[in-house]
Amino acid sequence: MDIKKLLEITSLLVSKKNFNELIDEMLNLIREVVNADAGSVYLYDEDKDELIFKYTQNDTINVAFNEFAIPVDENSIAGYCALKKEIFKIDDVYMLDEKYPFRFNKDFDKISGYRTKSMLLVPIFDAKNNLISVLQLINKKQTPFGKKVGDFESDVIAFNESDLEIIHSLSGIIGVALENSLLYESIENMFEGFIRASIQAVESRDPITKGHTERVYRITWKIAEEMDKDDTLFPDFKMSDVDWKLLKYATLLHDFGKIGVREAVLMKPKKLYNDQFEKLLYKAKLYACLNNLTQSEYSDLIEDISKSNEPSLLEDDLSEKIEKYYRLKFKDCYGEEYQLIDDVEFKQLSVKKGTLTDEERREIESHVLHTYEYLTKIPWTKELKDVPKIACLHHEKLDGTGYPFGLKSDEIHIFGKIMAIADIYDALTAKDRPYKKAVPIDIALKIIKEEADKGKLDKKITNFFIDKKIYNMV
Repeated sequence: MDIKKLLEITSLLVSKKNFNELIDEMLNLIREVVNADAGSVYLYDEDKDELIFKYTQNDTINVAFNEFAIPVDENSIAGYCALKKEIFKIDDVYMLDEKYPFRFNKDFDKISGYRTKSMLLVPIFDAKNNLISVLQLINKKQTPFGKKVGDFESDVIAFNESDLEIIHSLSGIIGVALENSLLYESIENMFEGFIRASIQAVESRDPITKGHTERVYRITWKIAEEMDKDDTLFPDFKMSDVDWKLLKYATLLHDFGKIGVREAVLMKPKKLYNDQFEKLLYKAKLYACLNNLTQSEYSDLIEDISKSNEPSLLEDDLSEKIEKYYRLKFKDCYGEEYQLIDDVEFKQLSVKKGTLTDEERREIESHVLHTYEYLTKIPWTKELKDVPKIACLHHEKLDGTGYPFGLKSDEIHIFGKIMAIADIYDALTAKDRPYKKAVPIDIALKIIKEEADKGKLDKKITNFFIDKKIYNMV
């Protein structure tokens, strides 16, 4: 093997971060160097002292891959290699030397019609000389690399000493590449675990909207997936691996800022908080007793207060009654004066729709800025640096009337435009909100389309979402 080939292999191996891409490239390159027809990669599980069969390639037959584990012991060829931690070769596995304690299992050959013959086993170590993998190369051949073996007896030959030396010299590079890739994968898994834990923490404070994050993520992902496949409507929309990762993290963390909003506001199902409502009922009862209200009059008073406390639309006649009660003052037997409905209660009961006052709504809306502030504190990699900004774009409107930044269409990342549609659709159709009934799908789609027609949402993506019935795909 010349220096040029060695540099090519080194460059390819150290540049791959994705584990599956790495082992695919690695196994193909190593097989090419020694002209092996097939090969497999095992990963060592230190906790269980097992080898996990992770990947395989075969030029002659198509092999169905099924992951399985084998113990590190003398009963299998790969297990023996891991146990002894030594590179070795076998000229013909059907004619094993008596010095070996293992026997070759011929089941695969019988089922597939393949003939496993020569083998080269290579233990792979990390920088601290800990076993991390076993590389198994199968059937060195005389036919050109990549071509099928015609006759196993004549085309397949034994691996030679030169092959052992070459593979041994490459094993260090392979070890570094595998260790880096596994570390990268471990960090990614750890970070994803942190994200999932963060979502759980947010939803534990706001159980009313539990599941919303996951649903918005699935809808957003599906819209992007369908757009990526449609070369006619979206010829310039092409998702890379980095794009998918960016979309995933930004969507899963889009409501992370709710951790900074008071729970009472997040979970406010009625216009008055429970303690306020109980206090108002007490004042109403006191007022009724001191003013000799009939049972019917008292019942009407309680009914008016209860109705006005609901999140449904406040009718004008009920609004007038609440205003009348607001002006009522009375004294108890000690001469202490009460206002039947005080200023704070009146402000809350006068909310026309929903349960939140303007101040409470602003507090809820502040979750988007909290999201941005919290996420910017994370030292994102260069490829993921836009996660904080994209995560807080789902309330922006194309005409600049959204929040938190009041951005206009050309300033909003396309992922934010997609997420906005998914977020509104789920908010409308969610069946787990105690303060409102779920809107039927056809009505929800009509509302979303109206928003697009008004220039609030991206019209092209909205129509695509509706016409393709993407809402039924998740």
